[in-house]
Amino acid sequence: MPGPFDRRSIPEYFVSSPLVALLYPLHQVLLRLRGPPRLPPPGANPIRVVCISDTHTLEWPDIPDGDLLIHAGDLANDGSVREIQTAVNWLRSLPHPHKIVIGGNHDSYFDTRSRLEEDRDENTNGTGNGYAAVSASTASIRSLDEITGSTSKIDWGDIHYLQHSSVTLEFTAPESEEAMTSSTSALTANTPRHLTVYGAPQVPAIAGATWGPEHAFMYPPHHDAWSRTVPPETDILVTHTPPQSHLDLSPIYSTGCPNLLAESWRIRPLLHIFGHCHCGAGSEPIFWDEAQRAWERLCASRRPRAKHNRIVMLAGFLRDLFDPRGWVDAARVVVYGVLGVVWAQVWGGESNGGGWFVNAACMYQSSGKLRNPPQVFEL
Repeated sequence: MPGPFDRRSIPEYFVSSPLVALLYPLHQVLLRLRGPPRLPPPGANPIRVVCISDTHTLEWPDIPDGDLLIHAGDLANDGSVREIQTAVNWLRSLPHPHKIVIGGNHDSYFDTRSRLEEDRDENTNGTGNGYAAVSASTASIRSLDEITGSTSKIDWGDIHYLQHSSVTLEFTAPESEEAMTSSTSALTANTPRHLTVYGAPQVPAIAGATWGPEHAFMYPPHHDAWSRTVPPETDILVTHTPPQSHLDLSPIYSTGCPNLLAESWRIRPLLHIFGHCHCGAGSEPIFWDEAQRAWERLCASRRPRAKHNRIVMLAGFLRDLFDPRGWVDAARVVVYGVLGVVWAQVWGGESNGGGWFVNAACMYQSSGKLRNPPQVFEL
C-alpha cells in the first residue's frame, strides 16, 4: 500500500474523483498557456534564483549559477550536527553571492525536542528552558536561539539560516559596456535591487502516519501554525511543507497545509519555495485569481476521500455526478483559465501580480537518489 507521500496511480485518482482527475491536466495546460505570472521590472537586471531542497546528505553535482541559492530543508537524514555541517560545507563551497537555508523535519538539531543525545547541551537538558518545556506549538513559531538561549553549533559561514525569521538581500548588477552606452540605462541597470526572504520549517503531521520524536518541527494536522506569521513585505517565502492543493499530490491525496495556503494568499510572494513531498517536485505559475480559488476549493472538498478504502472510493463517480458546487467550480477553473489565456496570448496583456509555487525537492521519490534537478527562476 502506498505511503502518504507516494504518488497514486491514475486509475486511483480517476476512481476517487473523475471530475478533478480530468480537470487537472486541462488546468495545468491553461496555466502554462497564460505565460509568465510576473516579469522582471523594466530595465532592471533580473535576479537569478536557484532552488533546491531535500538533498538528504547528498550533493547535486552541478548546481546552476545564480545570484541567490535557496535550500528549503532536509539537508540531513538523522539530523545530527555532523550530517548538517557536512551539507552546509558543501553549500558554502558553491559560488552563489547569497545563500539561504531553512530546516526540515529530518534536520533534528534545529528543533530542541528532536535533537540527538550527542547534540544536546547541558544547559538544555532538563526542565525550565529544556526540552520538556518546549511544546509543539512553541517549536512551530519561535526561533532556535529564542528557545535554547545558546549559540548554534553549525558554522554557517556566508549562509543565512532562517527559522521564523527574515533577511533582506541587496543585489547589485556588475557594470557592463552595454549598460554604459546610455546614462539612463546605466542608472537603471546599476540601481541595487532588494528582496526580502522569510523562512519557516514547521510541518504538519499526516493523520494516520507514524512520526517518531526524531522528526523536527511537527505540529498536529489541525493546528494553525501559520496565520499572521509571515511579514507582509516578504518577496520570497521559504517553507519545508507545501501549501495545500499545489505540488503536494493534489487533488485528493494532498499532504500540504491549508493554513499555509491561506497565509500565502495573504502575502502573495513572488516565489513560494518548499519541498518535503518528493513526488510533487516541479513548479506551478500562480495568478491569485478566481481560477485558482475554484481549483483549491475542489481539491479541499475531495481531500477527505483519501481516508476511504478503495471500495468506498468507487462511489466517487456518483458523488461527482451529484455535486453541483463541484461542477460550478470546475466551470470557473476552465472559464477563468481561458480568459487568462486570451488576455495574454490574444490581447498581449501581462500579468504582474502573480508568482510561482516551487517544490524544489531534489530527492526522487523514496529512491535515495537525487534525480529532480534544481529549479531556476529570474525575478
